Amino acid sequence: MLFLSCDRSRREWYHPFGAFPSGVAKGEIFLWDYSKPEVEPTLLSEAESLGADFHPLGISAVLREGGGDVRLFVTNQAKKEPRIEVLDVNLDTKTARHKRSLTDAKIFSPNGIVGIDENSFFITNDGFFSRKWSTALMFEVILGVPGGQVVHVSIPPLAPATGKDWVNAYSVAWISLANGLALDRVKQKLYIASSTHGVYTYSIPDMAHPCLAVPESFRRTPFAADNLHLGPTGRLFVSGVPSFRDFATSMLSEGTVGPPAWTAELLVGVDPSDKREVALRGLDPANSPLRREEWVWRSVYLDDGKFFGGVSTGGLVDMQGTFVGSSVVGKGVLVCKKVVERPGVLVKKEGGEKVKEEL
Repeated sequence: MLFLSCDRSRREWYHPFGAFPSGVAKGEIFLWDYSKPEVEPTLLSEAESLGADFHPLGISAVLREGGGDVRLFVTNQAKKEPRIEVLDVNLDTKTARHKRSLTDAKIFSPNGIVGIDENSFFITNDGFFSRKWSTALMFEVILGVPGGQVVHVSIPPLAPATGKDWVNAYSVAWISLANGLALDRVKQKLYIASSTHGVYTYSIPDMAHPCLAVPESFRRTPFAADNLHLGPTGRLFVSGVPSFRDFATSMLSEGTVGPPAWTAELLVGVDPSDKREVALRGLDPANSPLRREEWVWRSVYLDDGKFFGGVSTGGLVDMQGTFVGSSVVGKGVLVCKKVVERPGVLVKKEGGEKVKEEL
């Protein structure tokens, strides 16, 4: 089952520049069984309390204590005021209850989100000048200024006396054009996508205090990183756009060809003595613009825009190797069964002239 964040009016509004035309259709949240594509997805965002000013971007689900329900955190780039929506979803009945709408000074342009537990999460604010000053935002992006922010948010119990929501929000990091997030609870790692730089890894020494995350490493990407997906076995996938120009064109109007798309998997560092692995990584276009010591990527999905195009979030979603991708502006969901793990490669053995074909 997948949760889908959708907005049929996505081309009509652009939050970083504060462009919110009046009268646009509201966004929607769906629950969908990708193994049964013929079955219509279930709408979860029917609650009147969400209002007409509902434009979802990031979405993250965590199991509630006791099982049964799933807590859903959604970043809402509402025209009036950005906020985080909290919904509880019953997977058996496929129904949702809108629980809270959270606002704070540190929730000023929420984009990516990842839940920690049912009462806390991380978000990214994509730019310091987002929704404030478009000219300054352009310079912020062009210069790669670390104006984006990663924030840890915890939700105290709702005070019955006032009935007013409030949160505890703490800045964790400042990163240029911060976008998607992924959290590996087993390894205690927080991954952050920067659309101008690459992927940052933060270590969380104590999961009881996730706001104390510390920087650990950084990996450049061969494209502008958009969103991250952590697979069922802890494999990290990053999706993005190779061409900002094509992406910007697709945002303005829908064409017969979508923007190009790229999804790659983050691998561990390669052992130089492993000739086969070195050869495989050297042949992968994801590593071609990078230095050899940066060959940590494996291309999983490449599209020139003529097949599906515009995959902004993608990765393997089950143990059978099913790849699912979605687009920030495109229609539908891409589902590919049994992604090929490795292509064949010719490797020359050390100390000999024979060439062996590895499959």
